[in-house]
Amino acid sequence: MKQTLLPFLLTVLMALPACTAAPDTAGAELTIAAFNDSRFLELAARRYEELHEGVKISINAYAGEEKDVSKYSQIINTALMSGRGEDIIDVKALSWWKLADKNKLLDLNSEIDITAETYYKSVMDAYIYKEKRYAIPLYFSFEAFGWGDTLADKELPRHITIDSLLALADKYPGTPLFNDSGFGMGQITLAIKLFDMDFDDFIDLPNKNVNVDGEKFISLLENVQSIAAVLAPPTRDETPLIRQLVLYSPTMSHVGTIEYENAFLLTDDDGQSIFLASGFVPAVNANSRNIELAIDFIRFLISEEMQSSPELVYCPVNKGAARESAELTLGDLQLGGYVPDGFDDDKLEQNIAKFNELAERMSVVEFSDVFIRDFVIAEMKRFFTGEVSAEEAARNLQSRLNTYLKE
Repeated sequence: MKQTLLPFLLTVLMALPACTAAPDTAGAELTIAAFNDSRFLELAARRYEELHEGVKISINAYAGEEKDVSKYSQIINTALMSGRGEDIIDVKALSWWKLADKNKLLDLNSEIDITAETYYKSVMDAYIYKEKRYAIPLYFSFEAFGWGDTLADKELPRHITIDSLLALADKYPGTPLFNDSGFGMGQITLAIKLFDMDFDDFIDLPNKNVNVDGEKFISLLENVQSIAAVLAPPTRDETPLIRQLVLYSPTMSHVGTIEYENAFLLTDDDGQSIFLASGFVPAVNANSRNIELAIDFIRFLISEEMQSSPELVYCPVNKGAARESAELTLGDLQLGGYVPDGFDDDKLEQNIAKFNELAERMSVVEFSDVFIRDFVIAEMKRFFTGEVSAEEAARNLQSRLNTYLKE
């Protein structure tokens, strides 16, 4: 499904102030393993070198054109298991919890102070495992939704659950539920989001237990299937019940600056929603010879100075940087004449408040273990294409996940 969404493309030039003093490691070389190239990471490395004379930072990006997660996983795992590897590891594409179980990653709980005053703590805490903090998300993105014209005069909730979707499907049969988004809110996308929101109910990673062959997972599949008729993309002239927004900053969404006041989230029954930890997600190699320097560099990455950089692109985890980015963005839009009528400083404050409200509900990260994700999606696809029943898909997934978790 494709929809032309027109995000504003912004480049805001700014000077970054100096950070706090680095540890006494002049002449040390900090090495970083990354899956993809990152302009933000490259900028941070060069800026850190400028601020701390004698420090050299090398970034090894392994993905290349192939974008082969299995290859990256094999390279990093082999290095860490042999006591080698870079000082900082990008764990976004890795089974990082397995590395944590093998004591290959450093617990950062006592090393980096994560406070609710400075950071979106629900986002920052999503990588805590067995009460230890093994990775630090630097920036995030999430999908929110807005009601379509059909529901404009109705009293509507500020978030929506699978039960709400079922009620809409029953009340408006044959009407497209979601807009025809390039991000594709079809059966698989909806099902995997619902699975991720209840991930801990299905998979208990610390104890290596799986519970996907029970009624909850089977109901998830059957409920999503039951609203499939209204998940079809609308024609050009049709209006969906729900519009998708992809949120990039406290100022703007994918479809403009005016959408925030009516935005809501797809949530679990407790009102909690999911986010994507975009791009580079750093962890520290427990065998690093430069642990103190690695920790200081991660502190720099989540500082307001670096988080305010336009190269970050997505939503910063630092609250101060989120506000600064919003103010800079508005100023840039005003200079370019792109601000809608009525969008002023008061409107900006409303949007920042709304953004903060939405971000504080981001308590579940879209699980980044691509092997688990591939298993789940594969069995979901087999069910939705009619190859297997919901019960068979659940049994197959139970077996596959049990084997993987206990390898």
